[in-house]
Amino acid sequence: MILIKAGGSAITDKRTPFSIKREALCTLAEELSGSREEVVICHGGGSFGHPLALKYNMVGPIVTKDQMLGVSKINIAMRKLSNIVSEHLEREGCRPFALQSSAIMRADGGKITSFDHELVRDIARSGFIPIVYGDVVYDTKYSFSIVSGDQIMRKLAEYYTNSRAIFLTDVDGLYSSDPKKDREARLIKEMTFDQISSIDAGTTGDVTGGMKGKVDEILQFKGHISEIIVTSLERKGSLTLALKGGNPGTRITRAPSR
Repeated sequence: MILIKAGGSAITDKRTPFSIKREALCTLAEELSGSREEVVICHGGGSFGHPLALKYNMVGPIVTKDQMLGVSKINIAMRKLSNIVSEHLEREGCRPFALQSSAIMRADGGKITSFDHELVRDIARSGFIPIVYGDVVYDTKYSFSIVSGDQIMRKLAEYYTNSRAIFLTDVDGLYSSDPKKDREARLIKEMTFDQISSIDAGTTGDVTGGMKGKVDEILQFKGHISEIIVTSLERKGSLTLALKGGNPGTRITRAPSR
């Protein structure tokens, strides 16, 4: 099983609400259509989810009318984005099967407590590509809460131990510092889970933690995933190479490569 995380910054333009990166989605679809690997896709909210989460203050208990409206708006927006991803895959001959995260997950205090992961696995084994995504889900403590695509990926990794994971972003991999701020940032080709904590990922305004949050999430894959490839969806051929076991960006493993 290969777990693919299509980051919100990879498939949408976060500068413009509800905008997609059409070329990146076409690349995702084209390169998946040429693979026979058993995969699961998890995508982030990007320009569809994050602006609404900020606008409606989707943090902590959902108690105000505005927050309740935000729950519905985010739920609708994320279904739209998932449909767009599915349509791109279907046009290239893939067999996508989107699963509404809010229908197969529950949370408590913002953390996933219930997840029908067996359904995801069974759909993948049936020759389809299950698609799950960051979303608002029912929360026993907060009424509703946002679970990020990264949190969903971590849960999948816990269920499917020793799987490989591919993180598709808008940069070529993990760097010694934030490449969008530091011209001297150096791409790190190989590293272990123990070494990743040394990265200065910086912070952004994303509700789910930005790049710093992604580094923190990757650290939590230790002990579950055999390896993670972090690469850019904007560089054609990168996903194909990663699916075949190559390293088009940064490879993170349990132990140093020999």
